[in-house]
Amino acid sequence: MENPPHGIEKYANLGTALTIATQLFSTRMGVFLDRFDLTEAQFSVMNHLARRAPDGQSITGIAAAVEVKQPAVSKMVNKFETHGWARLEGTQGDARSKQVFLTKAGQEHLRTIQRALLPDYVAMLDGWSDEDIAALTSQLFRLLGWLDQNRL
Repeated sequence: MENPPHGIEKYANLGTALTIATQLFSTRMGVFLDRFDLTEAQFSVMNHLARRAPDGQSITGIAAAVEVKQPAVSKMVNKFETHGWARLEGTQGDARSKQVFLTKAGQEHLRTIQRALLPDYVAMLDGWSDEDIAALTSQLFRLLGWLDQNRL
């Protein structure tokens, strides 16, 4: 390990940068998603269902995956159902167990939001080369992998 002042400083700077970036991005997304009748947590659940659960997932599984309490996910799913963005289906053999599926309307709503976000992302990364963007994305997914494997 490096001498404490230098070693601590580089990790402290990283933590500070991640904290500030997270807060600024979160605030920006919250304002943006308001136009689409979604919160950041709801957008996260919708993204999760589109990416990780094409065959459906239980509310408990969604809650664990996106780190949101189960009652909050239940409320989100109810909202999604009301809008036609998701559907619940019973699991064979257990009438109490339900799987959540993103509907075609939910997938289209998600794509609409993603398309609307594109100009903001382009502006955010103005002046970055394709290689810079690819490197940042790769490094973020590397960090996300570790965070996912080491949840608290």
